[in-house]
Amino acid sequence: MTPIIAQATDDGVHRGAGSDWTVRAVLFDLDGTLVDSTAAIERHTVRWAERVGVAAGPVLALSHGRKDAEFIPLVAPWADAATELDWLHRLSVEDTEGVTALPGARELLTALAAHHWAVVTSAAREVALSRLRAARLPVPTHLVCAEDVQRGKPDPEGFLRGADLVGTPPGECLVVEDSVAGVRAGQDAGMAVLAVGEAAKAAPGGLHLSGVRVRRLPDGRLRLAR
Repeated sequence: MTPIIAQATDDGVHRGAGSDWTVRAVLFDLDGTLVDSTAAIERHTVRWAERVGVAAGPVLALSHGRKDAEFIPLVAPWADAATELDWLHRLSVEDTEGVTALPGARELLTALAAHHWAVVTSAAREVALSRLRAARLPVPTHLVCAEDVQRGKPDPEGFLRGADLVGTPPGECLVVEDSVAGVRAGQDAGMAVLAVGEAAKAAPGGLHLSGVRVRRLPDGRLRLAR
């Protein structure tokens, strides 16, 4: 599949094919962007919804791109949030069946120097590391997880923290995201956004990162293009 890269639209999000970026760092979401964990996440969420007695459909929709600690009280305010969070966390860490790298992810990450990229995810650190290893992707030097922020996506806190970790001003970062909440977070952080997966569903040309090429310029910046 070809990557979703486009001329910027009025909302500043790139969704189609044929553009490039010159930046100093790339901040990747994890689930749905670098790894295909959809089956595992849906399996876990359905089991949890059954556990607390709520319909799975709305829970799946509400949870996408959000921290577990944020959506659990929204859909099951009567439950003990800490107990439910721990139950879902353990299941997510231990069950990685079907978690794989998305097309182009491994090639793009291995082409980037460690200080040029970070992962910013709504998943807990232990869960994120479990999925990266299951997908056989490089473990990033810089990783921003649920425990590292007070406010999850769509708040820009995570991406701003990621930019700080890689030592790059927000305006010189490219965010790669598959969720509406994540796209909004990247925009509000003042960063260029490359929408993939669910966030780019309507775009022609594909949904993932295969075909994206990166090269380092003499001044140390990165040029990413299809």
